Amino acid sequence: MKNAANEIGLESRTDQIKQFALGAGANVVGVADPRAWEEHTPEGHRPYDILPGARSVVVVGARGPTAGAWRSPNHRLMEVNGYDFRNDAAIHCVADAIEREYDHQAIQAPGLPTGGHLPPMSMMLAAVLAGLGTRSLAANIILNPKYGLLYYSACITTLELEFDHMLEQEVCPHPMCVKSFRLFGKTPCMAACPVEEGGCLDGSIDEQGRIESSYYDRERCVSRAMNFGINSFQKALAQIVAEEDQEAQQNMIHSDFFSRSCSAITHYKESVAQCFECMRVCPIGRAERKLK
Repeated sequence: MKNAANEIGLESRTDQIKQFALGAGANVVGVADPRAWEEHTPEGHRPYDILPGARSVVVVGARGPTAGAWRSPNHRLMEVNGYDFRNDAAIHCVADAIEREYDHQAIQAPGLPTGGHLPPMSMMLAAVLAGLGTRSLAANIILNPKYGLLYYSACITTLELEFDHMLEQEVCPHPMCVKSFRLFGKTPCMAACPVEEGGCLDGSIDEQGRIESSYYDRERCVSRAMNFGINSFQKALAQIVAEEDQEAQQNMIHSDFFSRSCSAITHYKESVAQCFECMRVCPIGRAERKLK
């Protein structure tokens, strides 16, 4: 199949890549134009800044927590067992296939920082530009119209593919959420974490049923939802090193908090989030989680 890109049409080639991504574990897949980033991001954060000569960006979305994980009354189980990052596994397979079967360069877009605290490329923006979802009132999380919350990865390639269009219809707010806002002044996600009660979310919906304004307190959310990970490990380590009492120092090292922080950075499981309440009450994608 080597050099297959030169032997089949653009539409067929794109369909082959998409089917391969779905077979590798993705739930959704789209293709974005690398030039679409020019309107939204500065130089250095565009696909062709990462891979010179980039002609296409393949974006996959995959579910993290299973339907069973969402239903568990023990939220820690969802946090520990709910992730397998199948989106990363799928996009690795896509990049390998493009280079192996189509004889074109491909690279997984860096969704994590390579220097400093910000990643070179936004996976949220990639998902929107590939037509896989739109932003929500819940912390601007990108919601897919069928699955709701998904985790996204992207592959930048020099292979020419057919581009998908951005969604014309905003996924959020759901009609039920519009009705809730009209009656109570809150959507389910805002009611789950109201900013006036120490929560993270606020916003409004206009007369047309679209997002009019949204507010997200990232720092407050991080203090609740990201308690175990790289940042908590660094903070705890500094406290442990500074502790002069040897017994207290040993207790800190073997504490549940430090053990989980270590686990988070070694397995990169618990470093994602420990709070899903805004997504737990979101009606978008709920049908996909209703199993026997």
